[in-house]
Amino acid sequence: MTKPTPTPTTKKQTYYNEMPVETIKIIHAIVKREELPREAAYDIGTAVKYQCRAGLKPENDWKDDIRKAENYLHHARTGEWIKE
Repeated sequence: MTKPTPTPTTKKQTYYNEMPVETIKIIHAIVKREELPREAAYDIGTAVKYQCRAGLKPENDWKDDIRKAENYLHHARTGEWIKE
């Protein structure tokens, strides 16, 4: 199967390519783990996304990305969102 050609809606953002391994590959590996409940795996993968891009997305403060990652990890662990 060939990789689809990026379109404007699927264009990779440069801040996701700063890691030695593509962030999406890490997320896919987490989601495939059978030991994790599906919703928890999604939350953990999303937290990884925010941690990997912290400080790299031009319009976001790195602290906001870390706060979002913490919220997703908290949700994975407890099923509840952090109230701010």
